[in-house]
This record gives sequence, C-alpha cells and structure tokens, in this order.
Amino acid sequence: MTKIILPGAWELTATNPTYKLSAIYVPTKWRQVGNNLAQQRAKLQGKSYRAVPVYSLDPLIVGSFPQIIKTVRNGWQKDNVPWLLATETTDISDLGNSIKDWLIEEFSSLKDVESQLTNLNNDDWQWEDSQTYELLHPENKIETGNLYQAIPDYLAGEFLQNPTVSFGVDEQYQLTFYRVVSLQGAELMSWPPSQVTVTTGKETTETAYISFVLEFVLQTVPWREKPIVYHHLSIRRWLTKPLKYVPYPGLKVHIGDNHRWLDGQRQPFCFIPLMMNRYGKEVKWPQAISNLFSLNNSQLPDANNFVSNPNHNWSGVNTIPCGIQAAIAYTSKLGEPPCFAGVSPQDLASLDRAIEARLPVQRVGDAERVTGNVFIFWPLEKPKQKIIPLLADEDNQSTKPKKAKKSDDPNHSHTPMLRPKLAAPAVFREAENPLHTILILWETPQCRDALIAEICQLLYLSPTKVENIYQGFYGCLCIKTQHVGDLTGNLEIKNFSEAKKTYQQQRPALLVERINQITAFLPQTKELSGALIEIRRKPPISEADPKLAWRIGAMKAGYLNQHIHRITTQTDAEKLKKSGLEPVKRAVSDLLRQFGILPDTPLIDSKKDGIDSDVWLTCFYVLRRTRKTNAENIPKTVVLTIRVNPITAKVELTTPSLFNKKGWVSYPVGLAHLSDEDWNPNSFDESNEEVDDAKKRHEQTQEQRLINKFVAECLHECLNTPITDKKPPRVLFMAEAQNARKMLSWLQNQNLLTNDPLQALKQYLSQEQINRLWVVRLRVADNGEVPDAIVKDSPGSRTSGVYRWQGVCDDGERSLYLSVRKPLNTEQGTKILQQKQSRLDSGSRQAGKARILEIVLIHHPEIAGDKLAHFVHSLRSRWPYFANDVVLPLPFPFAIKAKEYAVSTKDPVESSETDDSNL
Repeated sequence: MTKIILPGAWELTATNPTYKLSAIYVPTKWRQVGNNLAQQRAKLQGKSYRAVPVYSLDPLIVGSFPQIIKTVRNGWQKDNVPWLLATETTDISDLGNSIKDWLIEEFSSLKDVESQLTNLNNDDWQWEDSQTYELLHPENKIETGNLYQAIPDYLAGEFLQNPTVSFGVDEQYQLTFYRVVSLQGAELMSWPPSQVTVTTGKETTETAYISFVLEFVLQTVPWREKPIVYHHLSIRRWLTKPLKYVPYPGLKVHIGDNHRWLDGQRQPFCFIPLMMNRYGKEVKWPQAISNLFSLNNSQLPDANNFVSNPNHNWSGVNTIPCGIQAAIAYTSKLGEPPCFAGVSPQDLASLDRAIEARLPVQRVGDAERVTGNVFIFWPLEKPKQKIIPLLADEDNQSTKPKKAKKSDDPNHSHTPMLRPKLAAPAVFREAENPLHTILILWETPQCRDALIAEICQLLYLSPTKVENIYQGFYGCLCIKTQHVGDLTGNLEIKNFSEAKKTYQQQRPALLVERINQITAFLPQTKELSGALIEIRRKPPISEADPKLAWRIGAMKAGYLNQHIHRITTQTDAEKLKKSGLEPVKRAVSDLLRQFGILPDTPLIDSKKDGIDSDVWLTCFYVLRRTRKTNAENIPKTVVLTIRVNPITAKVELTTPSLFNKKGWVSYPVGLAHLSDEDWNPNSFDESNEEVDDAKKRHEQTQEQRLINKFVAECLHECLNTPITDKKPPRVLFMAEAQNARKMLSWLQNQNLLTNDPLQALKQYLSQEQINRLWVVRLRVADNGEVPDAIVKDSPGSRTSGVYRWQGVCDDGERSLYLSVRKPLNTEQGTKILQQKQSRLDSGSRQAGKARILEIVLIHHPEIAGDKLAHFVHSLRSRWPYFANDVVLPLPFPFAIKAKEYAVSTKDPVESSETDDSNL
C-alpha cells in the first residue's frame, strides 16, 4: 500500500473571523532623538548601522504588556508607520520613562545621553483608535502583513480555551499549555515542567525536567495566493543545577507572571523571554527591566542567586501558576543537557489530533510517496581479507594476507570517504591531484602518530627511505611534522578593569598578533598544501580561543587547515585505541574535503537514477557581505556557485569577483580566495539590513541585478562546456530559499505566483539553453518554514523517501515535494523512541525525527517532476563525508563548508563552523 503522510499544514475554517488591533506611533520628537543617538554611536564606533535598534527594545515592550503581537522597525524612522500593534490597550503613562531607561542603557557608550532626553514629554505617547480586520479577507498589503502575527495569535487564543492536551499512546500524560510572548508567530509551552527519567543501562541516573513547546506560524508556499498555518512541536530542557559559568553576553531566561509589568493589572499567566546580561564576572538584569518591575513593587529574583538556583518558584503539578516564576533552558553553551532533544512521532500525532479536534481549521492536502528505485550509492562490501597495498619499500611486503574482522576493516566504514578503497584512488586521481603535502602540527606525540597512521591506512601509504615521503599503490605524499610550540595557547584576554575593554573588544588585536606569529612560524610552501593542527580544548573564556587565528594564519601561509583536539594524555597504545580514534579519522577526511576530493566514481548512475550522466550539478549559496564594494562594482554580498562534473567528480567554485578574473577555479583555490576577502564583521546579523530605506532598496536592487547576471553567466558557461562528447550538457541548478531569496528574488513565493520565474535569466540565455536547464528551489526545516508530518493510519511510525504534496497549490496541477530523510545511524533500532513511545516515556533515547526538505521544481523540461524530485532527494545521500543523508543535497555541503574560510578577525566569537549533521 502506498504510504501517505499528513503535513501539519492548516487553513482557517471559521466563519469570517475578525481581529481588533490598536496601534502606537512613535512621537516625532522621540523618533528624532532616538535616531540622533543611533547616528552618534555609529559615528563613534565607525559602523554603518545608523538606525534605532528596535529589536533590542522588544523584550522591554513585550514584558510591559504581552498582548502586543507586532513591532515595526520602520516605526522609529517614519511618521506614518505604526511602531506597535496590540490586541488590548493598557495604561501607558509610564511607557515614556521605560523607553528613556532603555535609551540610557542602550547608548551608554555616549556622553550626556540623559541631557538629550530631558525635553521629551511622556504624555506624547498615545493609543490610536482600534481597528477591526478580517483575517480571511485582508484589504491591502499592510493588513496582509499583519496576518503573519494575527492568525497564529488567534489560533493560540483558541487553543488556550482548552489548554490541556493528552500525550502518549494511552493518553496517560496531561500537559497544560500557557502562552510564551513572541513576535514571531505564536508560542505555547507546557508548565510546570514534566519529569523525564534518564537511564544508562538498567540503572536510573537522573531526572530531567522538560516542557513541550507548540508553535503556530503562518507561511507562504509556491503557487498559492493565501498563506497557510504550520504547527511545530519541540521540547525545552530546563537547567536545575547551579550554573558555574555564564557565557557571554548572557543568558536567556523565561519569566512567568500573571500581571502586566507596566501597570500591574492582572492577566492570564504567561511567559516572557528575557536576557540576563553578563558584565565581567557579574550577571545582572537589564536596568530598564529592573526599573519597570519596581514601578509596581514587583521583584525579579536576584540574578546571582538565580544562577545558583535556576528553578525559581516553579509551580507544582495540578496547581494554578501564580507569582513570578523563572527558568533557564539548556543551550549548547551551558553544557550537556541530561535529556535528548526532540519529540517522538507519537507526540506529533497526539498534538495533530488535538489541533484537528479543537481548532477551526482543516488540513491542506496530503502527500503521497513517489515510487522510485532506492539504492545505496556506495554499498558496503563484506571483506574476505585485508587489502595489502603495493609498498615502495618491498621489505615491508607481506605474502600472507590475514583475514580481517568486519569491525577492523576500514573499508567497512559507513562513511564512504573513510574507506581506503574509495579515498586512495580519489586523492591520487591522475586528472587532478591538488594535495601533495600535509603538514602535521602536533603537541602530543600520540596525536601526531595517530594522524600519520590514519593517513597511511586511508591512502594505502608506507614510509620510504626518503625523508617525509610516503609511497603507495596509487601515488605518493609528503607528510611533514612539526611541534606546534605554544601557539595554540589561549589569547591573553585581560580583565575589563585592567584592559578597559570588553573581551570581544580585546579579541581582534590579539588575533592579528597571533596570526602574524603563526604565519612566520609555518614553513614556506610554494603550492597550496594541507595542515592538520592539534589544538587545545575551548577555554572557559571563549574570546580567548585561538582557533580562528589558526584558520586565518595557516591559510595566509598557504595551508588549508583542519583542527583536532588532543585525543588522549595516555601513553599506552592500547588505551589510545580503546579511547576511540574517530576524531583522527574525521580530521583527516575533513582535510580531504577541503581539497574538493570526491570518490573516483561517477556521481550519477544512469541506469538506476534514470538520468543521463551529462548533467552539471550546481548550486548557489550566499555567504556574507564584505566591508566595501570593490572597484569593479562587484556586489558587497559574496555569493558562491559550486559545480561538480558527475563523471570526473571535479569540484569547482566561483564568485562574482573570481568569475570576472579567472572563471571557475578548483574548490581549494576558491577557499583560499575567500580567506582574502575584507569581510564585514556585522554581516552575519540579518537585522542590520535597512532594506526599507529608499537608498538601500536601490542598492539592493542593483546588487540583485548584478548577481542575476553572474548566475546567468555561470549557467551559460556550464551549458557550453560538454561533460561528454556525445551532446550538449544539461545543468541542474539548485538554490536554498531562506539563503538565496534576498538576492534571487525571482525565487520568492510571491514572484513565482505572479511572474515568469526565469525572466531574470532569459535575457542572458537562449531558448535552446533554457530547454537544457533544470531549476530547483529547496527549503530546509528551519524557522518553521517546512511542515512537520505524520504517517497516515500509522501514528508514531517513521518513513523516508520523497512525497508529492498535492492539494496545496492553487491551480491543482502543480505539486510540491517533501523529501523525508531516514533516521541517522545513531538513531536506529532500539536507540530511538519506539512507535508507541512519547518523549515523556524516556529521555535516554533519541527522537529519530527526520528533518523534511521541501523541493520546488521551478523549471524542468523533458523530465517528469517525480523523477527529478526523486533524483534531488537521492543527492542527499551522496555526500561521502557523512555516514547518513544530509539536509541539503550534493553539492551544497561544499558551499556551506566554505564558510570556514569566510572569516574575519573582527567576527563575534559566537560564529562557529557547522557540523556535518547540520549541512
């Protein structure tokens, strides 16, 4: 029987639901003073960002009266734009004082801030008359924009009419939900926390405390005029033990209360997320928030005591919450949580039933599995004996191969590029061998020796009589070693009282100094080489971490580099073996990945895939912005296109500046180019984009035009570069929606609905070339933009494959596709929550919830939609540096990993490399 999955996607069925909203406009004098302060600070700090940082004001405002559903950034820039929309009015006589407190704290780096506020009148703040809107029939663009908060808020309110939901296969768990104030969709959270047992073996080790989190978000989908509602379910794991270290810049805390902070009036109990800031070794609540609480004689818990006792005044089971309650949720910076993340498919099914039963909604379509051949692209072969390489030193030859155990044979690794039979011929491919030298920078001899042993095993190499030269059946490699000295030591971050600068302000100069030391220390290389660097564990003060200095410094010296933490302090080889050498294997393979090395086999199987192999595999990816537009008028936003020849497995990269000078370059050369860019340190923060300003809009439009031209030229070159001699090639061009939509605006949902999506390319490509182009847009399950789903008629079960989502597009002919990834190797069998289990049954098992990828076929001449969608889905399993399907298909991981070299000494310390599991 064909499997069907039910997406968690809904449309309203209520009869003419309405919404009443009241607005506040920023008074003219307040707006002028706020923008003047922002411009003064930008000039003082040398930053281009000159607008009032409205988003840092949001926590204060939502805490003041949580019925706010939206704040509008331009409300502090334009006199005809409301700043705030709320479903209920309240006394705002103290609002002016609260905003003054925020301005003083926000612009504390400036002098005489208070004197600039003295002439501001608190009575200027007034509510405008409320207006009633129809949720199903918005009259203009503004009303339509308001729906993205209004509809989720409306559904959350309806859900709270009956807030207790039964979870578990026997409905044995009853959880009561409360609102969490959010300006992004609507969020509900179960409270008080539920206890979950975490066990190791047969012994109970501890109890974890968790809350279920339900989100409603409104999303647009391609070729559908009206947006639809998605629901998502997750868990929040709470800290219960004293926190020894507070990471910079502070902690996010959930404060529960049943009164409004601005006027003290009672309201339904709800939670307000709030930052508790770190100043040196102290933690403090924001002063503006503390002042707001003091208005009504309310009291936040003492910050330092709360860190030591993070379960503040939690209500008991079956009791009505009252008073101020506070909790800290685990993040990656707070250590290892006691409970696995995620919910089970059974939990999703429980919530799905509750939504269908109690809300005025109906499901939008269902998704039927697309039939297609599912096959393992790099199958494992059970070895009969060890493979003995042809060594240069014949004295080391063995004439009697020994039988190998399955577990001991590296060719049985689930990760293809950890198998010598795939890696060795790929590294020494005759057509292109970019890797000739590897430098091992070691601190412990155990790590050095383990890295050499892994390289030799993986590439079938043995030492020769020539120093540093290792020879094997497929080729030779130079492996040099050098003690790393003290250059992996922590950066000398000083206390604020001594340096008069924050840790982050001290960091850039210290990084530059260390980079120069590293570059001078490393041996000169005439060609691009590789380096494996043994670094120390991340220090308690994260700003002191020298890892970024090594990334940049080694690259400046001509080395693509991969880092590995010290694997052991043991001298016993057996203990080293028992401790596990997986980090060593991963470090070596990651270095090969940086050189763009793929297995020496065609990446398309014509017979099994049903697609000819003469198809360029290409993808588009936005990296980040540079500090300045260069002389050739290249856009500030650096974008990549990656292309892979599926027959030769050659990986190439280009950017707008590279393409104008060199065209396509090899992947490692492209990474080296990225390290030379002058990156904008704020370019990771999307909120810094003031796209509503007229000048900014013009610049962005110009940038989009230039990037469209760049993309078209890349495609034109691919379409004119044969893969085989038989016929002109096709090109599969892929882009990820959330990443690309600002630059490739023709991929946005509203433009797909109203315009010819390829119009931006047609002025550069002929019709014949357009007919050989396949364009696919993908969307990952981040920010709630892809629905959760359950298996129809089998709640709690799991599935994988590609599904055709029907009944979602307006014309009834088009379909979207949902690519469902199978569970990871670490999430199989008894290691995951079973079909009838809830997360509340166990915290010791992984959720096994596969992330769904949305596939939108924009243009696919001469190939059936099902076949192309299935092929794109299959490319998720062809990233050979990971043992499982990745989130985005090949060649996207190459583009994502390029961010390792798009770095700057001025980058915030929080920016880090992406794990393979998140690709």
